[in-house]
Amino acid sequence: MITVEEIYGEDSWFTYFMRGNEVVHVSQLEGARKVGSISLGNRSLVLWEVPENEITNGYYVNYNPKPRLFRFTRPNILGRDLSFDLMISKTLTPSPLVQLRPRLFGIERTPLFTFRRVAPLEEEIKSSVQKLRLRLPVVNTIEAEIDAMLRPIPQERVRVLNSYSEEIYSQWVLTKVIEAIIEMGGKLIDSFVLNVDSKIVEILYHPNPGVDIHVLVSDKREYVNINNIQSYKDKEVLQIDTGVRTVGKVGITVSFEGNAQFVLTPRNVEGIKKFKEEVRNEIRKKL
Repeated sequence: MITVEEIYGEDSWFTYFMRGNEVVHVSQLEGARKVGSISLGNRSLVLWEVPENEITNGYYVNYNPKPRLFRFTRPNILGRDLSFDLMISKTLTPSPLVQLRPRLFGIERTPLFTFRRVAPLEEEIKSSVQKLRLRLPVVNTIEAEIDAMLRPIPQERVRVLNSYSEEIYSQWVLTKVIEAIIEMGGKLIDSFVLNVDSKIVEILYHPNPGVDIHVLVSDKREYVNINNIQSYKDKEVLQIDTGVRTVGKVGITVSFEGNAQFVLTPRNVEGIKKFKEEVRNEIRKKL
């Protein structure tokens, strides 16, 4: 048996082995079993025992906080334990952050399917950000999938995939809100701040569970942030909650009078038009 060590917590190190065109976490190997866990303060050392015939070429994945890959080959490790000392030794070869194919545990299958339906929005978001000169860090969907899928705990894969899906979709919706305001004569004077008929429209974007986008109309710029938004409820005209509602379908709930709901996708041109008009109608009430 070979002992494989992993580090969980800050500056994590995880171990994957090649199986055909897949990479397989040590916990998924035939005959692998967890034999111990040692506390290292804010980290823990996890010990696995693995049959020697299960050891193949593979990758160490280092999260600090984003993933980095290091390749290893079977001849370098055969007959030795895969210890943490080996992980940081010169035998490791840094590898480009390539899109590997991790073996699924199972529960991440649906979130991964949904993420891949949302991911193509990246190009449209990038185009809008460039055209509108927005200060918005666009999610790199290739890196996002790698970040999610190289985590060795299936629940973590689900959490990260869902988080990225929500963020990508909310960024796309944000660009539609800004376009709607520009189409009613709004002029961008800063990222997420527009001038409309001598009024200032401020958009607060805060991707999180619940309300993602707040739209406020006032006589002067208020420099609203998520910590003081409650002080400006009288100026708020829209709260927009975006989210992935069902497998492969993305939907958006706009919270205001009437609680209008829309299912928006790039192909739903009529739905986008109706959504933009609802945004404009709510803003007009304060002009």
